[in-house]
Amino acid sequence: MKEKAWKDTEQNHLYLYQVKNGLIIGQVYNLAHTKVWGAKINVFPNEEKYLGQYVSVDFAKRATEEYWEIQERTLLE
Repeated sequence: MKEKAWKDTEQNHLYLYQVKNGLIIGQVYNLAHTKVWGAKINVFPNEEKYLGQYVSVDFAKRATEEYWEIQERTLLE
C-alpha cells in the first residue's frame, strides 16, 4: 500500500498527503494562471517551507516527493 498520494483539486492545486491519516504534507500550485508552478512543504501545522518555482507540474511534484524521501532517508543523495 502506498504511504503517500496526490490529491488533485479544480483550482490548479495538488496536495501530497499521507494515506494512513490524510495529513497534508506538501502542496504544488499554479502561480497566477501561468505555466509556472510553485511547491511548498508543510513542516509543522503552522509552518511551511517554500521549495521553489518550477517549469512544470511534474518537476514541482517530484521536488516535493524528493524532499520527503530525503527526510525519511529512503533516497541516497
